[in-house]
Amino acid sequence: MITAMASARPLVAQTVAEVQVTPETMTLGVGQKQVLFATAFDQRGNLIPTAKFTFWSSDTLIAQVHKDGTVIGVKPGLAKIEARSQGRRASMAVLITGGAPGESSSRAAAASVLTLEPSSLSLYPGETVRISAQAQKEDGTPVSVGRVMIKSLKPEIARVDSGGVVSGVAPGRTIVQATSGRLMATLPVEVVQADFAIAPSRLQLAPNETDTLQAVVPSQGNREIRGILKWRSTDTTVATVSSGGVVRGRAAGQAEIVAVGYGQERRTSVSVYRVPDALVVSPPQGGTIQVPLRSTRQFSAVAESADSTPIPEAQVQWELGDSAIAAFDPGTGVVTPKIVGTTTLTARLPGIKPAVWTIQVVAGEITIEPSRAGLLVGQRTTLSAILRDQDAAAGTRTPSARWSSDNAEVATVRENGQVDAVGLGHAVITGTMPWGKRAIADVYVVGDLLFSSNRGGNFGIYQLRVPGPMTPVPILADSASNIQAVLSPDRTRIVFSSNRNGNFDLYLVDPDGGRLRRLTSSPGNEGEPAWTPDGNRIVYTATSGTNTHIAIMGSDGSENRQLTIASGGNHSPTVAPDGRAIVFVSARDGNHAIYTMGLDGTGQRRLTRGSARETSPRYGRNGDLFFVLERGGSSRGSRIMRMPAASGSPSQVLQTEDPVAAIAVSRGGDRLAYLTSRIRDAAKGRYEFGLVFQPLQSGSPPTNVPLQPGEQISSPSF
Repeated sequence: MITAMASARPLVAQTVAEVQVTPETMTLGVGQKQVLFATAFDQRGNLIPTAKFTFWSSDTLIAQVHKDGTVIGVKPGLAKIEARSQGRRASMAVLITGGAPGESSSRAAAASVLTLEPSSLSLYPGETVRISAQAQKEDGTPVSVGRVMIKSLKPEIARVDSGGVVSGVAPGRTIVQATSGRLMATLPVEVVQADFAIAPSRLQLAPNETDTLQAVVPSQGNREIRGILKWRSTDTTVATVSSGGVVRGRAAGQAEIVAVGYGQERRTSVSVYRVPDALVVSPPQGGTIQVPLRSTRQFSAVAESADSTPIPEAQVQWELGDSAIAAFDPGTGVVTPKIVGTTTLTARLPGIKPAVWTIQVVAGEITIEPSRAGLLVGQRTTLSAILRDQDAAAGTRTPSARWSSDNAEVATVRENGQVDAVGLGHAVITGTMPWGKRAIADVYVVGDLLFSSNRGGNFGIYQLRVPGPMTPVPILADSASNIQAVLSPDRTRIVFSSNRNGNFDLYLVDPDGGRLRRLTSSPGNEGEPAWTPDGNRIVYTATSGTNTHIAIMGSDGSENRQLTIASGGNHSPTVAPDGRAIVFVSARDGNHAIYTMGLDGTGQRRLTRGSARETSPRYGRNGDLFFVLERGGSSRGSRIMRMPAASGSPSQVLQTEDPVAAIAVSRGGDRLAYLTSRIRDAAKGRYEFGLVFQPLQSGSPPTNVPLQPGEQISSPSF
């Protein structure tokens, strides 16, 4: 037996032209009850399923009628029952006898109500649905009844056979009536030529994989229709379809499945992808993957063909072994721990060996703070193991970590996490908890000064210890030109300018030359970077054509924006120690002079008023500003000036006979490094460079850094 459920569409209010009641007569014993069914029709004979009825008895001492049309025998006699709607009425005679009616069988007398399943029907013309009748007692207990007679009040709209199969004939509405003895039930039927659709609207299949299409009626709650639809494929070499809508992929390609019926044609696309050859997963299988509570871990599995081309259409099926341990989102591939324990995650693809991960949810996670540290030789810092646990507050320091260094020639670590910088380089410090959980911190031991040199051929980045052996140690010396390197405030990153991708762009690199990251990629050149004191932003010079401007961005290259718009060139920025101001060089008034502005580019104004050329501004730790002043006249030399933060009146620190190309001020504010250059052979463009350290204490002698013959250097930076 096939049963179907359907919901009628909302109807516009209709005027009742006729009311009918069934049965036409009724015989009840005293105390017995039976439902009176009333139906309303409009002027065209259409059923009004939303009509509201009131019921009336001519003699309530003989028969009473409830609001739902249930008639109850009170005492022997004859009464008339009316059903009324919008002023229209219909009536029936009811005879109340002293006992049960003689024509009812004992099984029918035991039943109180007859119902039909489904309770309503919507059909296409030509569509068939089987209905079923069931009798129940007052308490809802089902009982069997004798023969059930079923008929349609309007067979020209819908027919019904003796087996309960209802067939749509023509658009319209009717009532199907079922009777058994004194019991009766009705079923509203609507036959409508509505639009149907195919679901799903698109299929993706592997060869020999199957899926089923359904024809549904959107206006009728997406009910499925079956029967007289005819299915076909536009390309049977790609996909075939059965008479029941079952689609099978045959070979890679595209096709359409066409459904024809009820005077309509609908199509859905089918994509059959190539046969996967492998399942590429991340993270790799093998071993146990630990996922701490309060964290997540992402997993991925992508089908690939034999030529390693991804097949994103191939649907990977995911299975989580124990959902009490963790939750898994197939849409994002993210595992979220719930409780401590072990479970498995499996990725399946037909024809491919499943990928299985063992996931262990551990009680806690530890991190090392700080996770990165930059030190000079002889400096020290203390690392802390931070425990994040289900039962402990986030950020709880734990003394139970065991510490180790992978490079004791660079940095050593003590039992309490104290790290001592020994020599230039990179060391990884590991903290291990008693249960085996571990975390690491990167420690970089760097030189006092960075500069660029061509001693290796192209310009590379070198570091120098001061005091110490005056031997430059390379950080990044390769086939590109790498210049204007500046250490971050915490000495764990270096920003620099390089032409490794054509134009000069800004890059980040670790102090050991590892983890190179590009920050800018505009068509122009970027250089002269300077860090803000918090290490979160970088100020730099951006060149576009012949124009140079000051710009600022996040230390990851984000939120990049220009700060200056004045012509004449704006360059050589440096940031004040309090992080509130930027000082730079501009020729906007004709002469290269020192200007200042806020970190957001506001309040731009000139700081100096001299007529000589001013370059290379650099801040000291206390806010004093150092810069280079051209001596002028017959001298080709320079003066290094100091403008105190309080007075604003510059004074001379020292002067040179050779031009000063650049200066750097130590982070402690106790010494200068400056770069000089002189022409050795103008015709051949040969210069002689010098790098000098000058303590700022009165009377302290300078120190010259030995350079190789013909070596060119630039951009010193502490």
